Amino acid sequence: MNTIQRAAVAVLVATAALPAQAGELIQPKFQLSDFHAPLRIDNPLSPMKAGTFTVAHELEDGECKVNDVIITDRVKHDFIGVYAGLSARVVRDLVYQDEECNGKRGLVLEDTSDFYGQDDSGNVWYFGEETVEYEYDDEGKRISSSTEGSWEAGRDAKAGIVMFATPQVDMRYRQEFSPGVAEDNAKVKAIDIHVNTALGNFKSCVKTRETTPLSPGDVEFKYYCPNIGLVKVVSPSVDGGAETVRLGVH
Repeated sequence: MNTIQRAAVAVLVATAALPAQAGELIQPKFQLSDFHAPLRIDNPLSPMKAGTFTVAHELEDGECKVNDVIITDRVKHDFIGVYAGLSARVVRDLVYQDEECNGKRGLVLEDTSDFYGQDDSGNVWYFGEETVEYEYDDEGKRISSSTEGSWEAGRDAKAGIVMFATPQVDMRYRQEFSPGVAEDNAKVKAIDIHVNTALGNFKSCVKTRETTPLSPGDVEFKYYCPNIGLVKVVSPSVDGGAETVRLGVH
């Protein structure tokens, strides 16, 4: 299939996924036959090349954190149900406490392995996560842990899409769907925009608005730019907002 044909198919698939009424929430329909090379995640707006390592500095509710995201060479194979036979890329996400807000990693707050794959049309899918959150006492001793946010497509949950091959303004779609556990939704707010961050100035970017009915009122605006992916996150709040900026890509 040449480049023009592939682009045409991507547009067709994205359009076909839209419900009858524009703006309604899309629940992506998974078909294993659409995934011939799921580990090749080269969507320009959400590339995931094994060996890539990104670092983010996060300010949320007055607390600073350091977030390491590692695109590993590990592959998850043991899906069940309609997802049986699928291979997914494992992406490790580590969140550290940063007490002094100086970018130094302290206690591990969260350790997550996310599962992603790309379909033949270039849409990047999210198939679940294994996550552990840790709590500590005032002396820094670990006192508890929780896997409450873990979910997996095929186990009372459905996969979602994190980035379409051809995002369109006002598209609303599920990024994950495990009732009562993981219900993140996104809406494309703008395409082909310029974004300025500490990393530099980017063009042809996409802005999304992400929410979840599990935490009404929480909103994140995310900015995805070509050949890098996520470069900026803004979470509006009473004190003017929290922002996450990619500090480096290796």
